[in-house]
Amino acid sequence: MGALGQLHLAAGVLLALVAWLLPRRIAKARRAAPLVVLLDLAPLALGAGLLGLATGRPLFVGLILLALGGGFALTDYTMREVLREPVVFSAAAEFPQVFTHPKLYLPFAGPGLVLGGTAAAVVGGLALLVIEPPVWTPRPVAGLVALALVAAAGWLAGREPLLGAASRELRRLAPSGEPFEDTAALGPFAMLLVHTMIARAERAGRQLALAAPAVVSERGERAGGPIVVVQCESFFDARRLSPLIPREFLAGFDACCASAALFGRFAVPAWGAYTMRAEFAVLSGAPESMLGYDRFNPYYALARVPIESQVWRLRRAGYRTICLHPFDRRFFRRDLAMPALGFERFLGRETLGGSRVPPYCPDPALARDILRVLEEEGPRTFIFAITMGNHGPWLAKSPPLVPAVAGLFDPAEVPGGAELLRYLDGLRRSDEMLQVLMDGLARRASPSVLAFYGDHLPSLSGAFRHFGFEEWSSDYAIWPSAGAPTPRDLAAHELGRVIVDAVLGAAEPELNTTSAPDLGACLALR
Repeated sequence: MGALGQLHLAAGVLLALVAWLLPRRIAKARRAAPLVVLLDLAPLALGAGLLGLATGRPLFVGLILLALGGGFALTDYTMREVLREPVVFSAAAEFPQVFTHPKLYLPFAGPGLVLGGTAAAVVGGLALLVIEPPVWTPRPVAGLVALALVAAAGWLAGREPLLGAASRELRRLAPSGEPFEDTAALGPFAMLLVHTMIARAERAGRQLALAAPAVVSERGERAGGPIVVVQCESFFDARRLSPLIPREFLAGFDACCASAALFGRFAVPAWGAYTMRAEFAVLSGAPESMLGYDRFNPYYALARVPIESQVWRLRRAGYRTICLHPFDRRFFRRDLAMPALGFERFLGRETLGGSRVPPYCPDPALARDILRVLEEEGPRTFIFAITMGNHGPWLAKSPPLVPAVAGLFDPAEVPGGAELLRYLDGLRRSDEMLQVLMDGLARRASPSVLAFYGDHLPSLSGAFRHFGFEEWSSDYAIWPSAGAPTPRDLAAHELGRVIVDAVLGAAEPELNTTSAPDLGACLALR
């Protein structure tokens, strides 16, 4: 190896080290035992070895690793700022969605930065691949064989008995299971590896513990009116944010709470995103403590087999169970998770309409779809609707604001003020949706139950910091009431259970890990 080759090798190694150190800096990774440091370094070292064997060009390898490490660091930083959580292992399931639904992801990190950085990395990598002379003999076939061997080893490590042995050894590193703490203690790449292996090792046992019993084919004979549960995107009582938002802003929600069986704050397991966490909690009734590492995304792998849920309980009691979501049914792999949770039908964008890009299906339009489906299916129907109308990011190309929203405050005086105003405009339509549903259900002959809740708060960190608002809880209401409305805060996993307990008149204690409020005397069910 000549002097030029040594220079290229040194430069490539330096770039690879920077690629490793950048994410560690974002994670504020602490000094750790040599074994932990090696584990954190292993993925990049393995990638460097495979690329180096195949190309013989260390500078090219260093640039590719720097692009990957820089991209990971940017993603991790953005998620920490926007979603108050670092990259977790189940985020791998969402990576393809960056390409299939870029409007939901790229605006948060900055499309120019992401696309420009990617283009620069591709052009620079291709240029080095052509221009840089090999420092050692490239062996692309050997590189492919090595890659196949690594993949085979990874596959074997993910199967018993190696999986159990590997997870036991990784537990010796004492991971806490909390992403912020573990990225600092282990490093970001080691944390992803440790969480992935332990989650995989525990998953079969959790699936067995949460498995749904067999469902009888015939429908039950119990009476019961229709049940509608609406998971409203980013909904919360925004009047909690600032007195600039007038009391009459959410007239529909106020009317709902005034005649609700229960209403109050809704403790959700995420901030700014991760809709599937609140969704799974409401439908399953399982608290996060039962999910282990799969709590980060229960749809990633856990809910790929029948999981006991409030949906299955209603289905066993003779209810038709239908999910409505005016978007891509494959997003979050709901097309697999919803049947596993007990839904007989899952109506998506191909049935309901709605756009793949903003502006999405308006919430009032979805309310009318809910009432139409309910009319077609009859009274003993459970409908779970997932709205899309007020999904972020709240872009400047959105439809013009109504004057009542545009005049709430000067957006130049609030960080992210323009986005906040567009969010509030969407919130107004969510409130209209609630009123449409209450009016439509009130006209029905059979008594109905309507639950309405926000899956998480909107990802508007700058505006929230400006107003000093640090809360995580959204809001909910269960309507109507046979008596006086009862204010009571609920956790996400309690909501579905208390409704189904009240409707069916029987609780199932195996998943009832908290004391849920008794709605039997509150709901106007019969």
